[in-house]
Amino acid sequence: MKRFSHLGTSVESTDEAPRNAYLEGPFAPVAQEITARDLEVTGTIPEALNGRFLRVGSNPNPVDPEDPRTYNWFTGTGMVFGVRLREGRAEWYRNRFVRDDQISPALGTPRAPGPDQLARREPYRDLSGPRFVDTNVSNTNVFAVAGRTYAFAEAGVLPMEISYELETVARTDFGGTLNGSWTGHPHRDPDTGDLHGMAYYWQWDHASYQVLGTDGKVNKRIDVPVHGRPTIHDMAITSKYAIFLDGPLNFNEKAHGGGHAFPYVWDLEYPVRWALVPRDGEAADVKWCESDQTCVFHILNAYDLPDGRVAVDACSYPKLFVNDLSGPTESKANLDRFILDPATGTTKVERLDDRPQEMPRLDERLIGKQHRYGYFAGRRGSSAIIKHDLRQQSTEAFEHGPGKIGVEAVFVPRTPDSAEDDGWLMTHVIDMPTQTSEMLILHAQDLAAGPVARIHIPHRPNTGFHGNWIPDAEIQQANG
Repeated sequence: MKRFSHLGTSVESTDEAPRNAYLEGPFAPVAQEITARDLEVTGTIPEALNGRFLRVGSNPNPVDPEDPRTYNWFTGTGMVFGVRLREGRAEWYRNRFVRDDQISPALGTPRAPGPDQLARREPYRDLSGPRFVDTNVSNTNVFAVAGRTYAFAEAGVLPMEISYELETVARTDFGGTLNGSWTGHPHRDPDTGDLHGMAYYWQWDHASYQVLGTDGKVNKRIDVPVHGRPTIHDMAITSKYAIFLDGPLNFNEKAHGGGHAFPYVWDLEYPVRWALVPRDGEAADVKWCESDQTCVFHILNAYDLPDGRVAVDACSYPKLFVNDLSGPTESKANLDRFILDPATGTTKVERLDDRPQEMPRLDERLIGKQHRYGYFAGRRGSSAIIKHDLRQQSTEAFEHGPGKIGVEAVFVPRTPDSAEDDGWLMTHVIDMPTQTSEMLILHAQDLAAGPVARIHIPHRPNTGFHGNWIPDAEIQQANG
């Protein structure tokens, strides 16, 4: 057995080839695009669910194999997949490559039309060594904006519009209003419908808070100086603030020079802090709360407390990207509540649950407001949906069973005015032994009963990162 060591990272290998866990198993490349119609259903799909359950994720390039020594899970080409529901039927499943700059040359297809990355025109400074992979890969999230569907990503990636049937349409900068970088993790204000995001780019010395209006144009931007060049995957909003964590994963020139696809490492010297950006203010009004070194990729929600402090519920890691740059392998995330005090500039941490869990979702009608419930992907024996009642401090779970890999669960209210937690959890589950998958629909208030519907899909997509339920009514209303 050989051990390949590169910038303090290691990839085990046989004599034939190096190994990378994010190129194998449920992460292995998916080469085929398929369309399956009239899907088999066990149980009953609620007839009120008319629309598409869409997800997108990182798919290693199946045409030009990735280098296992430098490949990172976050950087594979985008593949979007989804199921269309209508009147109690599962009409189709589709998976399609997002025809980004990485996969189009490999497939021999034309480059998608649309603008280039504006951020590349103003380099922060020249860097030696091989160029960081900067190929507009749209692989992180799927949203509908102004009647159109987009695949989103971060770090200087422009959004990619996709059609109702998931075909690539074009790159976009939202009519010239985007500053060259968007986010893979926007959050929709339930009161206005605007999307709030925190953008970063490897050549910037700031984070860019941007608000995308319901008209599909960016209508607000605040550039916030940061200590280094950190990765900022997620953010949160409250009625007063936009919030993000500055550090500790920082762009590293040695990793960049070594050809790593994701050249961000845990910077032990980085002064980690939370930023509270007043939604109606300017960069000079930002309040900072110092924090112990912790890494947060995903935030469940945040809300203002009566005494002026702010609560942020998030999945946090004690160590990542120190010795392994292939993905988040070096520790598991726990659920923590960060209490930010803008008056003192301090952060207090309360552990809510110490079991491994990630991909938090909530009833998004409560984004920026105090929530009671959260839904997570985790393990309770096998891969599972974990539900927390944060008021009662209780937890329940639905386990997917042996050989099955579950992902993020999306909450959909049963009716527009139903109570929090009264609705459906939608998720996708990969069955590794059969190389097939299922879309599950469960009632959030009765996980013990199991799925009300299992939609059987004769295909294994990639695990995906994030996605959403996009009702047909949302598309139709926006398009008149």
